Amino acid sequence: MRRITTVASAAGILLLLTGCTSDSGPQAVPASGRAPLQEVPCDATGTAARPPELPAPASGPYTVEKVVDGDTIRIRCNGTSTRVRLVGINAPENVKEDAPVECGGPEASSYLHSLLAGSQVFLSADPAQGTRDKYDRILAYVWTQDGALANKSIVENGHAEVTGYGKAFAYSDEFAAAADQAKASKAARWNC
Repeated sequence: MRRITTVASAAGILLLLTGCTSDSGPQAVPASGRAPLQEVPCDATGTAARPPELPAPASGPYTVEKVVDGDTIRIRCNGTSTRVRLVGINAPENVKEDAPVECGGPEASSYLHSLLAGSQVFLSADPAQGTRDKYDRILAYVWTQDGALANKSIVENGHAEVTGYGKAFAYSDEFAAAADQAKASKAARWNC
């Protein structure tokens, strides 16, 4: 009898440690194993249909007002033109004041422009990265009307490095694999 009690106690402790209870089952974790994403708190301004493969918290659609450079766009958020910084990437500079144009910067900007300019996008925030950066830009994953993750497309095509600026992010493994392939093929900025 004592062994049964010990086993039951151990099972109860294991359930607590794994985030489960005997009543509610496991806590919700996306099937992908990624940390859950969050909605971006902006009123939608577009009319595009939502692609079925988007993660549930992706909000939008938002009309892209401007492509600023290879990793920043402008959308209308709650009536204001707002900058959005794509999470998990860093494209070479080409418009930053008091900074030289970096090799691959104009090409990164041109690529993002061809991908997003004048289109409608969907956004999700990554709680591990925060919702805004030190420049007050919204930090987000950006999906196209076709359901492609723009952040990953930029990396796949060699126009940006992968970085979470010292913090984990939901798509880090996928972005790192895409970056490795781009580097190996000397795509875009990796040919500088």
